[in-house]
Amino acid sequence: MSIATVATEVERLADATGGIVGISATQLATGRHIGYRERELFPTASVIKLPLLVTLYEDAMAGRIDLAERATYRAETKVAGSGVLQYLDDGLDPTLRDLSILMMSVSDNTATDLLFDRVGKRRIEETMDRLGLSSIRAPFDIREMLMELVDMDHSKPGGYDELRRLLRLSSGSGGRSMIPEQADRSTPADMCRLLELIESRAILDAEACSAIVELMKRIQSGARIPGLLPKGTVVAHKTGSYRRLRNDVGIVYAPNGPYVVALFARELPRDNIEDDEALARISLAIFEEFAG
Repeated sequence: MSIATVATEVERLADATGGIVGISATQLATGRHIGYRERELFPTASVIKLPLLVTLYEDAMAGRIDLAERATYRAETKVAGSGVLQYLDDGLDPTLRDLSILMMSVSDNTATDLLFDRVGKRRIEETMDRLGLSSIRAPFDIREMLMELVDMDHSKPGGYDELRRLLRLSSGSGGRSMIPEQADRSTPADMCRLLELIESRAILDAEACSAIVELMKRIQSGARIPGLLPKGTVVAHKTGSYRRLRNDVGIVYAPNGPYVVALFARELPRDNIEDDEALARISLAIFEEFAG
């Protein structure tokens, strides 16, 4: 099947979701590429954790940060949503490396914001600019992102219990977290390019890139990109989700070599497991083209 034919099928699958879907995928050995709405902005949700991780490793390489540093977890620093750290007793002193593992393996929001505090939003954007990925922006940490979602004032401290309650109710307008030009955001093309730089070891150093890939392989989600791929296919990826939004970006190790793919979907009408299945069908169509 030609790239043009596959692109048409991918567009059909994207339009069938009833939402707005952006796709960017590149086969690394050949440069073959599939793109659909890939230059449009999409809220990242937890996919922003990947640029944060890259910046963390860059700062570690520059000596600005030591991954063995310890950050103290307190009850007032816990963040609602995904993760396990919020349920543990305060006073823990995990290392920054520990936090990065929690951030990627179980998308731990509290661990993420402890890293946001250490790295800084500006540093993330500076790093992405230097890499030529200027669409990747992080105006909010995870707590702020979620509080925007439920119309809470994130300039005030605390609010954990109320945030949990409102998130369970899917309360609020969505705020700036739902507006692509104001949310933590990226184009599919830029996120796909970041993955390409990581897998080709074109940034940081080979050891750091390998560490990032290994963390992404630990993601405890078998849906979206890997959802319908042949059993045993290795995928290093990072998902992101909140109301009517489903994302997944990753590296797929196909039998004939790896490819990178970024799938972003917003304004989905169903907001349920069918959205994961729709992205999995798009992922399978890309796999069949690149692995065929």
